[in-house]
Amino acid sequence: MKFSELNLSFELNRAIEELGYTEATPVQAQCIPPVLEGRDVIGQSQTGTGKTAAFGLPLLEKLVVLDKRTPQILIMTPTRELALQVSQELRKFAKYKEGVKIVTVYGGDPITGQIRDLKGGADIIVGTPGRIQDHIDRRTLKFHQLKALVLDEADEMLKMGFKEAIEQILQDLPEERQTLLFSATMPKAILDITNNYQNNPVHIKTKQKEMTVNSVEQVVYEVNQGEKVKVLVQLMEYYRPESSMIFCNTKKMVDDLSGLIASKGYSTASIHGDMKQEMRSLVMAKFKDKKVQHLICTDVAARGIDIDGLDMVFNFDVPQETEYYVHRIGRTGRAGKSGISVTLVTPRQRYVINELERLTKATIDRKEMPSLNDIQAVRFDHMTTDIMKTLKADIPVEIKTLVEKLVDQGLNPIQLSEALLYKVIGADIFVEAQKPIEKQRRAQRINSSTIELDVGLKHGIAAAHLVSAIAEASGISGKDIGKIRIQDRYSHVEVPQEFVKEILDALNQGTIKSYKVKAFEISARNTAKPKHKDYPKTFRPKR
Repeated sequence: MKFSELNLSFELNRAIEELGYTEATPVQAQCIPPVLEGRDVIGQSQTGTGKTAAFGLPLLEKLVVLDKRTPQILIMTPTRELALQVSQELRKFAKYKEGVKIVTVYGGDPITGQIRDLKGGADIIVGTPGRIQDHIDRRTLKFHQLKALVLDEADEMLKMGFKEAIEQILQDLPEERQTLLFSATMPKAILDITNNYQNNPVHIKTKQKEMTVNSVEQVVYEVNQGEKVKVLVQLMEYYRPESSMIFCNTKKMVDDLSGLIASKGYSTASIHGDMKQEMRSLVMAKFKDKKVQHLICTDVAARGIDIDGLDMVFNFDVPQETEYYVHRIGRTGRAGKSGISVTLVTPRQRYVINELERLTKATIDRKEMPSLNDIQAVRFDHMTTDIMKTLKADIPVEIKTLVEKLVDQGLNPIQLSEALLYKVIGADIFVEAQKPIEKQRRAQRINSSTIELDVGLKHGIAAAHLVSAIAEASGISGKDIGKIRIQDRYSHVEVPQEFVKEILDALNQGTIKSYKVKAFEISARNTAKPKHKDYPKTFRPKR
């Protein structure tokens, strides 16, 4: 079914057309009509099937911007990354619908900036359960005019420990509302929500799309966000593809990465949506003719590119939609040849790998970063091969004359060869080999640390509050959180050691049950309870 057949306004269809969409996916075609009718919906659909448009387009169609802005649509997501992604998509769809304001709220960022945004009014709120609950408790979010609620990836929210927060939020919302729930699976906890909070919902279940890429070796490396550029350069040096495509999620990252990779001596070009079509065509012609080795691009700009003989695909950013992943890696391993795809994931994005394996029905190899010794060995092998090829070529007489001149000046052939090779290879790999990054992380993962928070039973704190706050702060699953011990005035929580700094930074900037908390790590050698009288006083906002 085409979008033009779905009774959407001219403004929405214009935005859809600009985004390059013509035909609706099955979940979009089945969801949009009942949502437009005001029906409650259960959408059982996998990631990457276009759920955001399935609920976003009809809700935007029905939205009437009020003179006094107040939230009419609330969309809850399990992670801040998904919240930002949903907001970004909705803004694209609402490009020509005048006056729509969308505000995103999530943990891990100072709440003051979000309060400032909310004071200006909003039509649509997109956020994570913990931070939404914080704003409700502070009375910076009021939903008396709410018309629709969306629970996106509800099963993931429950896995991350947000069940109690979700139920508290639902009790604060008007009973007369439209409720849309989307989930890949339907465990009992999800069915309980539908039974208790939905009214005669339409159950839409789309057939899982099997996507296989049999001729592509899929590899993933886990790396911190700040190390991604360095790691990408190391992997390009290690694999040394003759041609590759490097995918990023934003135009800015394409531009930044293109300059950085080019500065390392690689032959690169880039394409993204801001470039004119003539320039894109020129860049693609150079890439197809092998005049450029590495193409850095966004998904939208790379649509319709058909290239054979591509050695590798690098996913510098994990794609926002799963289908894009399959389209990306499917550009290598064509015409009976094998190919390699390398994906860089941050610790927060680990859960994505299992989803990609399930959808592609293939194993994604989780590899450790090659050491500098490994990279050095690869460089030497390639240099040896290049030298042997060069010796078979006709050496210009000018080069031979220069060599003879240097020998006459007292250099012997071995010294001359050593100096030239050192000049060509570079000095950067002749440093003491370091322990691979991934191996360090795996060692750290075995360990856990205990953090202390200055809230406890006297503050009404339960284990679920701590789990949801920590899960929202770090993106880890609730099941990765260890022992929890809650005392009268403080609590101890065991967390993976690698996430300690990120969790503490987020907790110390946020609140739990509206209490401003102070959190810190407890040393394994010093588990004595600190003097709590030294803590700053917690506060609870007036209701």
